[in-house]
Amino acid sequence: MAKKASDSRGWSRRQFAKSLVATGALGALGGLPIRLAHAGADVYWMGWQGYDDCFRTTDYLESNDITFNTTYVASNEEVITKLAAGGLGKYDISTMYFGYIQMMAEAGLIQPIDESKVEALVGGKILPQFLTQEALRWNGQLYGVPWTWGTIPMMYDPAAIEAPKRWKDLWDPLYKDKIGMIADPLGNLYVWIPAITGNPNPNMSTHAQVKETIDALIDLKKNHARAFFQGYGECADAFARNEIVVSAMGWEAMVGFAAAKGKVIDFTIPEEGTLMFMDAFIIPTDAPNRDIAYDLANVCLGKEGQLSLAEGLGQAIVNTDIVPLVSQENRDMYRYDNFAAISEKAHLWPVPPSESDGVHATFDEMLEEYERLVKA
Repeated sequence: MAKKASDSRGWSRRQFAKSLVATGALGALGGLPIRLAHAGADVYWMGWQGYDDCFRTTDYLESNDITFNTTYVASNEEVITKLAAGGLGKYDISTMYFGYIQMMAEAGLIQPIDESKVEALVGGKILPQFLTQEALRWNGQLYGVPWTWGTIPMMYDPAAIEAPKRWKDLWDPLYKDKIGMIADPLGNLYVWIPAITGNPNPNMSTHAQVKETIDALIDLKKNHARAFFQGYGECADAFARNEIVVSAMGWEAMVGFAAAKGKVIDFTIPEEGTLMFMDAFIIPTDAPNRDIAYDLANVCLGKEGQLSLAEGLGQAIVNTDIVPLVSQENRDMYRYDNFAAISEKAHLWPVPPSESDGVHATFDEMLEEYERLVKA
C-alpha cells in the first residue's frame, strides 16, 4: 500500500452515507447498462502506487490499444470517497483491503464478481485461507477477488541501527527525531492498539483502549517523530534522504521504493505482532469496461502478474500454481506452506463494528479518535 501524497483523514460511515445521498450512489447497483470491452478503450484503475505494475506484465494493454489510466491513493478510505463522489461510471477496476468490501457492497459502490470470468477462481487456484474470508461476500455473492497480501512491519535502516525488538522501543531516545510516521488510519490503529494496550484484537477495542493508543501516538508524533508522512512512498523517500532510521509502521514494498533511490532498508515484525492485509480486486458499479476489468484481473492473477508482485514489490501472492515459481526469499518470508506460522505474528482483522454494543468502539468512533492524531 504505497502512495501519492493526498488527504488521508479518517472516513466515517456517517460521512460516507452523506456522500452517497449527495451523489445519488445509493441504489446504483442493478439495472445499469454495461458497455462491452473493446479495443482502443480508456481504462481507469485506482489503488496503491506499485500495484499498477502487474497490469503491464503482458502485452495485453498494447495489443488491444488500451490506454491505462491510474489514480494512486494514500489510504483505502480514499478509494471509497472517490467512488462515492462521482467515480461510478468512470472507474473500471480497483483494489481494496478486504475488510471494507461488505460495506461497499451494501452501499452499492461495487458489483458482484462474475466468478466464471476469473480464471484463477474457475481453476480453484486461490489460496483458501483468503477466499474463504466471509468479508469478501455480501448476500451470498462474491464482491472481491484476493490477489495479494502482506503485513505492516516496522521499517528500519540497517546501516544506522539494529532492528528494534518492540514497537514501544520507538520511545527510546536513540530514535528521537529519526522516526517516520504514516497517515494510514486503520494501519495505525491495528498496529498500535495491541502494542500500547495489550488487546490482541484491535478491531474489538474499548473506548478507553482507543483513547490510550491515540494519546500515545500523539506523544510519539509531537515529541519523538521527525514527520507524519501522507503515504508509504513519502516515508521511503525520507529513508533514502537519510532523514529517518525507523518507521512507526511500514510496508514490505518500501524496500523496493527506497532501493530505486539507492537506499537499502529492511523490515521486522516486532514481538507485539502486527496487521496482515489482504487486498482484493473490486469492480465498481457501472464500470464502463467491465470485460476489460476481468481481463486485467486475470493478467495480475496469472504467472507474470503474480511474479511481479513477489519479486518486484516483495509481496505475497495468492495463486497456488505460481507459488513454486517465486524466489526462495519470498517463500521463506511468507511461508505459503505453513500459513499458521506467519499468522502467529501477523493477523487478518476485519473492520470494527458499525453499531455500538455498549462496550467496544465503533468504526466511526475509532476514526474520530484518529482525527486527534492527524490534527495534533
